[in-house]
Amino acid sequence: MKHRIRIAMMLLAAAAAAGCTQTTTEVKPERPKIDGQALRKELAFALAGHREWAAASLQLLELIAQRPNDPELHTLLGTVYREQGLFEQAERSYATAIRLNPKNAGAYASWGILREVRGDASEVAIQDFKTAIRLRPNEGSYSNNLGVALFVRGRYREAEAALQEGLQHDPFSRRMRNNLGFVYGKLNHFDRAKREFEHGGNEDEAANNLGYAYEQAGDTRAACALYRTAAAENPLLRVAAENAQRACPEGNREEGKSP
Repeated sequence: MKHRIRIAMMLLAAAAAAGCTQTTTEVKPERPKIDGQALRKELAFALAGHREWAAASLQLLELIAQRPNDPELHTLLGTVYREQGLFEQAERSYATAIRLNPKNAGAYASWGILREVRGDASEVAIQDFKTAIRLRPNEGSYSNNLGVALFVRGRYREAEAALQEGLQHDPFSRRMRNNLGFVYGKLNHFDRAKREFEHGGNEDEAANNLGYAYEQAGDTRAACALYRTAAAENPLLRVAAENAQRACPEGNREEGKSP
């Protein structure tokens, strides 16, 4: 009987030993693979975001040699070239990006900006911006670009409509609010311009921008009063003081007189 018990205990011990061996076997988890190209792509975008154009271009050229069919890389390289004044290279990069992906809204928008920066007189930039909006209608910045392009061509009602559309998607965009304010200034809607400028910046910035709108409309007296108000509210706002110095020479001479 004792012999049987010993055998049973030995079997249990053996089973326990076997189980112990199985449970203590370390199974090392697989390490996630690091995509070096993806990291370098993120780095290139970060460098471009900080306007480190030369460093960004080096990363992009090396990445494109490895991934020549990535339209995002060609679009960003085009923007890097554009910001460095290399317009022909930028145009080729945007054209490549669109060839690789005809629905690349960012490439159309960026190409439109290139045409505006280069001073193209044609309507092609406006068509580029409209194509970008059609492809990605919820991107407010594309409507802003269209609004500015229409503004510089004197098409103020169309510019107003474009900027209002953009604000539907990005209602807190200070840039669009200020641009819309300048549009209203051209339309002689100064109360509406004032409201947009107030949404687009601080009180001193709003006063300076409204002053510029009045100056563009030929009302120098109102412009000078607003420039001086802005400069008094914020002496660090140099543009307000410079505008007052430039636009109000008579008032500046009077202020410089001794009592």
